[in-house]
Amino acid sequence: MPNLETTSGELPLGYAEALYWKIAEKTSRILLINLLSIPLAFVFGIVFFTIARVFGKSTGFFFGSAATALLFALLLTIIIHELIHGMTMQIFGARPKYGINWKGLMVYATAPGYAFQRNQYLVIALAPLAAISLAACLGILIQASSPSVWLWAICATINGGAAIGDLWITAIALRYPKHAYIVDEQDGIRIFLPRDENKT
Repeated sequence: MPNLETTSGELPLGYAEALYWKIAEKTSRILLINLLSIPLAFVFGIVFFTIARVFGKSTGFFFGSAATALLFALLLTIIIHELIHGMTMQIFGARPKYGINWKGLMVYATAPGYAFQRNQYLVIALAPLAAISLAACLGILIQASSPSVWLWAICATINGGAAIGDLWITAIALRYPKHAYIVDEQDGIRIFLPRDENKT
């Protein structure tokens, strides 16, 4: 067994890379992820617009222009989504960096070279989906009967669709044991296992 005594962010001795998965490795993968975000957003839309209709008790709309509302919600949601990733990384001791990956058509929060335990990384990956969904539900309840409940529903729907990459990476990470370590990359992840378990 490798030595598991290590400082925060460092790989334990005896660990080696088992997988390097990149979103932008294949054009077909980028297209697939973006296409899958559409039905995922549709499902989240049904959920959150139903919540807004039933619990928000509003028939009006937040803005006079639906296009303006969508643009505002899109920008706001993307920024908050990545900030939540970054803040969660900070909780586990990392120093996040933010940017745009034009090849992968995505914005990102990453912590270069910082090795997270697998379960820590699962929290980081899923934090924006959980936090924004919860905030939207609370916002709808608190602002019931206000047209702004629809803005909450739009933000939660966009966030749900945008979480496709996080959900995909979560599914990959769950294939590995909890003692695995994961290093986040701008466009993917590197997974590390003890050398005696590493078959690659």
